Amino acid sequence: MRKTTEQIPSFLECVDDPFGITWRVVNLIKRFKPRKTVQFLKGYVRSIHYERPIFVIGAPRSGTTMVFHLLRESSQLGSLQREGHDIWRMYHHPRYGGWRSDIVNDGEVRFSERRFINAYFYCHFGLKRFIEKTPENSLRIPYLLELFPDAYFVVVKRNPCDVINSITNGWRHPKGRFRAYYVPEELRIPGHPHRRMWCFALIEGWRNYVDSPIHHIAFAQWLQCTKAIEIAREIVAPSNWLDIYFEDLLASPAETLSRICEGIGIQNETSMRKKLSYLLAEPVNALSAPGLNKWRRENKQEITELLPKIAATALETGYVIDIETGDFEIKNSKNKKNGPQL
Repeated sequence: MRKTTEQIPSFLECVDDPFGITWRVVNLIKRFKPRKTVQFLKGYVRSIHYERPIFVIGAPRSGTTMVFHLLRESSQLGSLQREGHDIWRMYHHPRYGGWRSDIVNDGEVRFSERRFINAYFYCHFGLKRFIEKTPENSLRIPYLLELFPDAYFVVVKRNPCDVINSITNGWRHPKGRFRAYYVPEELRIPGHPHRRMWCFALIEGWRNYVDSPIHHIAFAQWLQCTKAIEIAREIVAPSNWLDIYFEDLLASPAETLSRICEGIGIQNETSMRKKLSYLLAEPVNALSAPGLNKWRRENKQEITELLPKIAATALETGYVIDIETGDFEIKNSKNKKNGPQL
């Protein structure tokens, strides 16, 4: 039977390739499409310009994938088929800066970069207003705003305990499903069998965590992404910034969808409502079904250890967390009480 492209990562797990060279070559061959290359060149020559793009932002495993797949059902929006790592790393891969981090600030847009990025989008979905989702963009909002000054940001928030729990589970995936980079330092992370494979966002000071427990790394990733988002809030027009609580999407899906559509200026279409029902039953890229307080049954001991640290920052994002029990409330949500449900 002919192997599909989905089988390639499983094969590569068996290859002694600490820097991911084999994976990169195979991935490049797999994604080359002559028709899109021609379309890209047309877009580059025309110097395409996009207005009011929408970026779905949030820490890894906060629910951004569900929101992205929901909104890309809109007939009014175009999107890439997957997260935009390829385009954002084209000019700003961490290797170009000594493997420092995924952070990109304003003032770092390079010559011809804006033209290249717009042409890349054009070859994938034409001239439609677009929606894009890449979790690491939580660390790049000033840069994105320089590229697209009228951009909208839909910020997805989720109970930090569940976010950190889910990041922890992602690191422990046996096949490295959530790999981000093959880093130049050897990792000695307990419970992580891959000696060069870094998962999720490459945070500032990541070298300090090359032998840390996974839940400590997960907390640091959540913390840096959360802090970066809250700082960036100050430079984005309030009308272009929309906070969404993942718990609201689960508890009041129709109402939350309406609020999102109104906030970003699109119609609430039947196709989106149908997609939302499907996503709630069959979540995309999830390790288990969506729910509240999953950390209690999956990584309770590790998350409990972090509760005082989590609570200190969670308050900035609208969550009030009990440092002894882990119960939480959302200050600005109609579904405030969120106790120990499983």
